[in-house]
Amino acid sequence: MGFNLQDTISKYQHFDLSSPYVTYGIVIVALCYWWKFTELNNPSGLPVVGRRWYELGYGKAKQRFRDDCLGTVRSCMRKYGDAFFLYTDGSYRLILSHNYVEMLRNEKRLDFIAALADKLDSGVHGFEPMASMTSDKKILHAVTKNSLNRYLGTFVETLNEESDFALRQIWTDKPDGQEFMLKDSVWRMFAQIMSRTFINDKDFYRNPEWVNASSEYVELSALAGYELRAFPQWAKRFAAPFLPNCRKLQSLYRHINALLEPLKKKLDGQTLEGDAKNPLDYLHQKLEGKSDELASMLIALCLVSYDGGAELFTNVLHSIWGNDQLINDLRSEIVNEVGKEGFNRNSLQNLVLMDSVLKETQRMHPESVLLMQRKALEEVVFPDGLIIPKGTTIMVSTCDVLDDSIWPNGDKFDGYRYFNLRQKPDSSVNSASYNFTSTSPHHFSFGHGSQACPGRFFASYMQKILLCHVVLKYDLSVTIPEEGAWFQRAHTHVAHPGLKAHVTRRNEEFQLLKNDL
Repeated sequence: MGFNLQDTISKYQHFDLSSPYVTYGIVIVALCYWWKFTELNNPSGLPVVGRRWYELGYGKAKQRFRDDCLGTVRSCMRKYGDAFFLYTDGSYRLILSHNYVEMLRNEKRLDFIAALADKLDSGVHGFEPMASMTSDKKILHAVTKNSLNRYLGTFVETLNEESDFALRQIWTDKPDGQEFMLKDSVWRMFAQIMSRTFINDKDFYRNPEWVNASSEYVELSALAGYELRAFPQWAKRFAAPFLPNCRKLQSLYRHINALLEPLKKKLDGQTLEGDAKNPLDYLHQKLEGKSDELASMLIALCLVSYDGGAELFTNVLHSIWGNDQLINDLRSEIVNEVGKEGFNRNSLQNLVLMDSVLKETQRMHPESVLLMQRKALEEVVFPDGLIIPKGTTIMVSTCDVLDDSIWPNGDKFDGYRYFNLRQKPDSSVNSASYNFTSTSPHHFSFGHGSQACPGRFFASYMQKILLCHVVLKYDLSVTIPEEGAWFQRAHTHVAHPGLKAHVTRRNEEFQLLKNDL
């Protein structure tokens, strides 16, 4: 029987397109296509936690993640084990337990920079430093490795001098007790110290306008980035000019560029030969005279150093003060080690109790509930058969590090924890793993393996030198808000801005800085 066009037309000529059944059918077909389009690539058949079956869109899934990320991840770990997909603040991510850390260690197909590029708003005006952080040139990584790390010893006296200066400016030498907002004052200390470290130019690094602007940019970029999370990637650059914090950030970035103009001109008139020891000189050398990129690079350095460093130091101070025995033991260690030979590589390494305090604080207060973010550049298959499809973003849960499953009394702060582990007779083989800068599947705040944070060695020096100044020169009492010393913002762990420090100057046992500046 042949095809008859007339018969076919006659069958549908009375078809009513206004019928509700037609509308329902179109909606159902569209939803099926949309559901298929957003379907997760999950070849290992892992549990998927996010949008519930009756929810259209991911708004509620995103809100659940923001409201209680820690509780959600803990619950999923107990229920599903070592691997599952979780809808986070904009997409599904593969969440792994610490049992996968060793497999991730040197896997180059799982890339940190690629994951960071997806997270940051590098295509939006005002966020240019984010593009510098994820540039293929990896200049910031080179600055850290070839300037800060390579010439680490040359920064010791710089850190000593600027720690002294920052404390005298912010907490002062007044004998009467004073009260400060702890987090804000620590941020200002770090801004001052890192300004001296990155820009070793006497006409510039103590310019309060630059110090304040760089610190403000770091804080404001977080708020502006939070505003942009409500928009898909393609819409962010169009939405930014209408968002208040994004507009402020764009204005501030223009101001920073103007502030740096005299420094750019000075650098353009210099010729550098051989190795550049100072980060600013190294940047100028690597940028090959392209001083227009200098502001972006310098602010990117501030972003990676102020935030994590100041957060850690704030958490150290509210964790140790109130334990008089610990403070006294820290002071004795400083006197015994630094008092004999001043600040140098040997004396800083011998501050083992202080090292333990830093590591324990980092364990109790990780930067995030989910660390070691990586993006799969191609499909990766782990030895246990887990398949990670190309384009998948993975993160590792820190929940096990925070409770008793790895560390005895893991939910309690113990400043002596790693110090005591070093003293055990059978700990000689593994004693290095208890160092603040060491990484392992049980402690990966700095990452682990080939993509671990290269700046952790400099961070150790800076934290120890500044803490020596604080512990010897001041008595503190910290008032913790009713909400607690910290709070969770989605997966990030944030020291409470309402922490108050009552600071009293004391007579130190010896002078850390021989000649006052």
